[in-house]
Amino acid sequence: MKKTTAAILSVLTAGALMFSLAGCTFFAPTPDPDDNTGGDDPIVTPEPDDPTPGPDDPNVSDDIGDNSWADWEDVFTGGSTEAYRLYQEAKADGFEGSFVDFLKEVGYNATVDSSYAVGTAVQSVVAISCVFDQYLTSPPLPDAEPEEMTYSGAGVIYSMDKEAGDAYIVTNYHVVYEAGSVGDETIPHISDDIRVYLYGQTYLDQYIQAEYVGGAMDYDIAVIRIEGSERLKNSEARVCEMGDSDQISVGETVYAIGNPDSQGVSVTRGVVSVGYEYIDILAADNERTLNLLEIRVDAAINHGNSGGGLFNIDGSLLGIVNARSEASGIRDFGYAIPVNLAVSVAQNILDNAKSNNSKGAYRATLGVTVQVDARTSIYDEDTGSSYVVEKISVQEVTEGTPAEGQLAAGDIITGIRIEDGMEKEVTQMHTVTTFMFNVRKGDTVVITYERSGVEAEARITYDKDEMFTLFA
Repeated sequence: MKKTTAAILSVLTAGALMFSLAGCTFFAPTPDPDDNTGGDDPIVTPEPDDPTPGPDDPNVSDDIGDNSWADWEDVFTGGSTEAYRLYQEAKADGFEGSFVDFLKEVGYNATVDSSYAVGTAVQSVVAISCVFDQYLTSPPLPDAEPEEMTYSGAGVIYSMDKEAGDAYIVTNYHVVYEAGSVGDETIPHISDDIRVYLYGQTYLDQYIQAEYVGGAMDYDIAVIRIEGSERLKNSEARVCEMGDSDQISVGETVYAIGNPDSQGVSVTRGVVSVGYEYIDILAADNERTLNLLEIRVDAAINHGNSGGGLFNIDGSLLGIVNARSEASGIRDFGYAIPVNLAVSVAQNILDNAKSNNSKGAYRATLGVTVQVDARTSIYDEDTGSSYVVEKISVQEVTEGTPAEGQLAAGDIITGIRIEDGMEKEVTQMHTVTTFMFNVRKGDTVVITYERSGVEAEARITYDKDEMFTLFA
């Protein structure tokens, strides 16, 4: 585990339509979504994005023949769109490998073109604009009036009821929060005017109004909601397919899909540089420094990419893009919150919003400090992938916490599960912390550990409110 402290890291919220760190400023009133006249809009509207190829594309054959190599060769030489469609059909029939695994299985060894997978993933990414009232100077000049400012970012569609026109979207907390706003919003500094643009619908009058559901500044994750949208009902939007960030391999190809410079959803490509590391980053309130778990990539990350998705070659979500390094002499250091953590926090926010109208995430408290005793590299010859596995032990147990009397310093934690629920092998330092966001009141958590070479279990029932910590 490497902790980055020397580099200056910036959150990427503000490809903002504002002259400051990046982007351009405008002070005119925000266009009305029902006004189609265009008027004197000071924004140059980009051309619509290219449509995504799909199974109905005229270049995609429906006749795949039998399973002979000649038929497979015909299919693959016809383009990656058909190959990916066949992969999806194989998954539906029980195939459990990745797109690359599928190509190897059928004997196709050419360089993989992932355009279809990415074309599918891009339909699950949205552009986001957030409007705030803000003074142009700090402190404001005498008799100054706040101006309407619009900041941009992106998000991924986490769940959707298309027939109803409803969707939940995961984004970064710093996309919907502006420390410099007047602060008279319903929730101070959280935008009351959140606008979502689906892929290919980046014109100013094509937005869908959204509302804030909840968020956790400490983890830079927020959830917003769309309800009853006719535009969503009639769109090609789709829910993003979730990957597993614990299975990331250094060097694997990734795609960052976001809204750079407020110009609409677009794609950049790179590789995973570091599977996970902790970095110090300024919180959205511009006051606190957070130590965040991140995936490091060399894909181009720009202002406005925040909240967008980091996808693998299968089109599965690996992370939520949120930062880049701006230190002198450093290039191609982009960061994304691992999807396992992002989804655990987002689902926690949703569950608590529905059950008690909370606006944050509640993490179950364990009460241990852990450390890495050993780190091992594992090479998978079948996939050509390299992984790092860590041996995690308890360094200290905090007095008065649920772990007191259950775990002790020196215990080696090997697994964690919710009774009659999800379970996780503990192979990385962050596994336990991430897992605790999945615990709900009433759950019993079972921790498998080794003490003096003997395997044992600790059982903790989370039946009290004080056993949870709120992050909002």
